[in-house]
Amino acid sequence: MSKDNGDLKASYNVPNLERGLLIIELLANHKKGLTLSEIIESLDISKSSAFRIVSTLIFKNYLQKNETTKKITLSRKLMTLGVSSINEQSIVELSIDVMRALRDELKESVMLGVIIDNKGAILEQVSSSYPVKLYVEQGTHFYLHSSVGGKSILAFLPDEELDVMLKSMTLKRLTNNTIISKKSFREELNAVKEKGYAIDNGEDIQGIHCIGAPIFNEYGYPVSALWITAPHGRLPHDEFEKKGKIVAKYALEISSKLGYIKP
Repeated sequence: MSKDNGDLKASYNVPNLERGLLIIELLANHKKGLTLSEIIESLDISKSSAFRIVSTLIFKNYLQKNETTKKITLSRKLMTLGVSSINEQSIVELSIDVMRALRDELKESVMLGVIIDNKGAILEQVSSSYPVKLYVEQGTHFYLHSSVGGKSILAFLPDEELDVMLKSMTLKRLTNNTIISKKSFREELNAVKEKGYAIDNGEDIQGIHCIGAPIFNEYGYPVSALWITAPHGRLPHDEFEKKGKIVAKYALEISSKLGYIKP
């Protein structure tokens, strides 16, 4: 590095910003979180400086703190920024062939979506082979509590992160089948985690059924969801289990492309 470049680096160095980035990088390597004392010890930062930086990052929702364990972890907001940076570049590119294969097998419209803050968003879709189909534009938002995209991802979040998400959610009634009790919704997510796939029993749009499954990254974190959607007559209740396993199989194929290894 030339002397000029070294001087330039020194001129534009912002110590607290640098310390904040070090804290974020440290927590990225400690998925279960660290206490403030552990952060101070690991990075050799003064207690007052670490407290101010961590407090600011929590206030801006980049970090979150469990008041029981005192553990500080990366927030959904920060993880979403990381996921969004690779969505167009890799998730869609790695998913599109699998989505087409799923559409060819089941003939129904196939959707790919992610969670952004407290909403879901459609990244990509492959239209059904049938004349009557549901079409949704890219970027369309969807509710988390009434959709298989939301359920598929939420069910596999770390417990602490899920607790934070549920506290901030309002379970709005959209149809007669929408789950509006948080206790019932948590039970629903437990069932999704056990089965490996999620069901939308006309909970978002009356008469429309959906079946979805999570997509994991190399760390086993649910970064996206894959699902099919169809009129209830083409996707009746007695086919939920059979087609749920098929959707989960294709979702796992995408996960494998992202580096995920099933336990």
